[in-house]
Parts: sequence; C-alpha cells; structure tokens
Amino acid sequence: MSPRLASLAIALLLALGATGACARSDESSHLAHDRVPEGVAVPTWAELSAQQREQFAPLRDRWDQMPASRRVHALERAERRARWEAMTPEQRERLRHGARNFRDLPPELREKMRASMQRVHQMPDDERRELKQRWRAMDPEQRRKWLEAGGPGVTPPPER
Repeated sequence: MSPRLASLAIALLLALGATGACARSDESSHLAHDRVPEGVAVPTWAELSAQQREQFAPLRDRWDQMPASRRVHALERAERRARWEAMTPEQRERLRHGARNFRDLPPELREKMRASMQRVHQMPDDERRELKQRWRAMDPEQRRKWLEAGGPGVTPPPER
C-alpha cells in the first residue's frame, strides 16, 4: 500500500471513529441548500439555546424568516466548527493530511472511498470498533486490496 493511500485510509477511519464525521454523498452535499432532511427539527429563534442565540446574534432579526434549509445549514456548520475546535492540533493535522490525499486520488477511487466511509459511518458502534480492530491487524497489502475492491462496509475483508 502506498504511504499516501495508507495515511488517507487511516485518517478517514480515525475521523469516523473519533469525531463521528459524516462522509458526504452527492445528494447530502447539496441537501442543506435545497431542503430539510426528513425528521430534522428546524428551531425558531425562541427555540435556540442561549449559546446558539449568542452565536447567531447577527441573524436574530431574520432567523425566523430564513428558509428552513439555511437555518439547518447554519446549525450544522456551527456543530462542525465546535467538533473541529475540540480536536487536538495532531487530530486536525491528520484530518488535513487525509483530506489532501483524498483530493489527490483518482475520481473512481474517491467514489469507492466515499461509499465505504458512508457504510462504515452507518454501522453500529460495536461493529465499527470491530472493523477498526480488524483493520489494524491487517498488513498494508491486505488493506490496499480491500480498499481497491471497495473497502470496509462495501466488500468483505480479504482472506488472511
């Protein structure tokens, strides 16, 4: 496995396990701008917490008139920022490094990685922990083959 692919895979798996970050599908990347996902409550100004009202103070006069999708998007961005700020500098650098490597992958491999990470993110916590243990026990060649075949959550792991 190339060092670049290995560091990308590790950074993405760490991101999912450590921060609960979501892989974006083509549909979800535009979702916040188009409509509100089913089951998502869109709070009015009065329903925001005191911390949220302070954070969104510049929008106070127009919050309730903003489209629901814009309010959801603002809340999601604030949540992502809070997760980012809670990370250590080392965690942030690992994610930056993984993002750079992901960006440099060929488009077909990026799509495989997106599908794999989306599936891994949807797994129950105990299955995800088991998957991380299995991943760590594999040698670099096994990891490379698994990623090229579709990756965790999409294809079964290669035989040992």
